[in-house]
Amino acid sequence: MKITNNKLITMVAGIFLFSACQPLSEYEVNPNSPSEGQVPPTLILTNVIANTLGAYRPIVGTYNGWAQYIASISSQQGDISFQGYLGSEASFSPYSVLRDVASMEFEGDRINTPAYSGIANFFKVYCLMDMTMQMGDIPMNDALKGKSESNFTPKYDSQKDVFMNCLSLLEEANSILGDAVTRKVSVGSGDLIYGGDVAGWQKAVNALRLRILINLSKKVDDTDLKIKEQFAEILNNPSKYPLFTSNDDNMTFKWYDIEGNRYLLFYQLANSDYYRIGNTYYNLIKKYNDPRISVIAERTKEAVTANPDNIEFDVMEYGGVDCNDSYDNIYAARDKASIYNRTYYCTPTGEPMILLGYSELCFNIAEAINRGWIQGDAEEQYEKGIRASMQFYGISESVISEYLHSSVVAYGGQLEQILNQKYIAFFNNSGWEPFYNIRRTGIPVLNIGDNMNNPSGKIPVRWRYPQAEYQTNEANVREAIKRQFDGTDGVDNLMWLLQ
Repeated sequence: MKITNNKLITMVAGIFLFSACQPLSEYEVNPNSPSEGQVPPTLILTNVIANTLGAYRPIVGTYNGWAQYIASISSQQGDISFQGYLGSEASFSPYSVLRDVASMEFEGDRINTPAYSGIANFFKVYCLMDMTMQMGDIPMNDALKGKSESNFTPKYDSQKDVFMNCLSLLEEANSILGDAVTRKVSVGSGDLIYGGDVAGWQKAVNALRLRILINLSKKVDDTDLKIKEQFAEILNNPSKYPLFTSNDDNMTFKWYDIEGNRYLLFYQLANSDYYRIGNTYYNLIKKYNDPRISVIAERTKEAVTANPDNIEFDVMEYGGVDCNDSYDNIYAARDKASIYNRTYYCTPTGEPMILLGYSELCFNIAEAINRGWIQGDAEEQYEKGIRASMQFYGISESVISEYLHSSVVAYGGQLEQILNQKYIAFFNNSGWEPFYNIRRTGIPVLNIGDNMNNPSGKIPVRWRYPQAEYQTNEANVREAIKRQFDGTDGVDNLMWLLQ
């Protein structure tokens, strides 16, 4: 049975819910929790998955607002954090997940199943990336040493060191999981993603590694990182570094028609009219005459009134609003814009929530080829990425073929084509990754309107450090801010990754 966050029972010793910097030693012993050596690691894996891959909110999550897929017509529903770019502080909550990860790894070693260490490395990277992509430098080497070394004031590692360490952890994870695949190891029923199949996790490890390398595109000449060499090594040795080959390999979090396990929008049917498709997304759909909009969204109220019985696809019968515009303007345009498809999304099972997918992988490879990092056929990967996205939505093969051969979609060698199609394919999946891609490349261009909350008038490029750090780890957080941003913890500061 699928277990979601509010149904999980914490059964792990040594899982102490405090940040990397806050001493709560009085809670180090929980008499209600089992001791180390009593908990099967597969149960801990369930908890880890639910608190990472299962933690995102579909459709109306802030990441969808910031990437301008969706806008609200009401300030009560779409507050300034959703579409007004309120660049507030980030969170160090992933460190709590990393304590679960450490416990899972310990218990895996106890039963002589190193595959859990490989999966642990995946989640270490996933959590560290989550934080460094938002803030910049973060505690890494000194983090989580509160219990073992009484170190509650960890130093911050440079973002470059975080990236290098994460790439190294994934290399190690690939080796561990490759050996587990050979030995036909399973990680049990607690694996809500791949059902215990470590081959799926090995592919996910390598897909994540390629995502990280693409995110380092501005650092391609860094001789320490060896981005081109790493990319080529993975692509040129598929027996050692297996990758996703279809949507069947996607890392998805699925929903079930069981109380407490249903798709979140199932409970928001009454509020669906508050949201509209954003023009940043819809304008690309219109440009490409893209049939995916017929699955994702409903025809506008104006279109339904004018042509209630139409069953033929007409992209002009859909529409969007200018995201980040004033709520008054968005409200005034509501009948000319589409809402998300209630029949598709407002069901108990919704759609599988992709956190790492085959379509993205294909576009990442196409981008690397286009940039000259590796040899290969960018057009082939570009088309594979589009096809995978359309297949996810159940688009027929004949329609896909017609779409790929249309003059406006056919690959002409431009990086912008790859990035636009990647953005379309990212709709309602992969968390913050769509926004990170826009932040990195500037494609597509986001609309800046009257609802911009950032005083500079710019789209924020980072989040501030948690306020708690200034209370419990002030010297180290201020040193990190001075080192990176000349002492200012601002949302417009360019972190190392973006320089």
